[in-house]
Amino acid sequence: MILTASCGLGVRMRSLMGKKLVVKVDMSERANNNTATALELVFVYDEALLKELMKIPAAEWFQKKEQFNRDYPGDTGFESWQWEWVPGQNISIIKIPLRPRAKGGIIFAGYHGPGPFRARIDPHESVEIKLLEKDFIVKPLE
Repeated sequence: MILTASCGLGVRMRSLMGKKLVVKVDMSERANNNTATALELVFVYDEALLKELMKIPAAEWFQKKEQFNRDYPGDTGFESWQWEWVPGQNISIIKIPLRPRAKGGIIFAGYHGPGPFRARIDPHESVEIKLLEKDFIVKPLE
């Protein structure tokens, strides 16, 4: 018997079985210079849109999100989840349904000051996000 598998097939099987992408968030007591922080996780389904979004800073994403919604109606281009937390807040583990069609994932964080405040992620791998005083870090969840 020959058994073959691909990353896409594995993701499809996990999504059919109700598996979730796990997101763990740690919020520093001094995060974002001690102010609330908006965070948005975006799964992108359109390759051209993914390239475009990887060129813009988070501030621009938050300003233009509604236009992106109009340009890519339904889930033709992307779907997203948005939260806002205050420094030091205890954040429960977040579980997001796996979607096999995603070309990439992007996290946008609403930090004050200059900077892209954007991170690309594998949309099929769980992550840990650390919201720090002046920036954030994303790494695979162990």
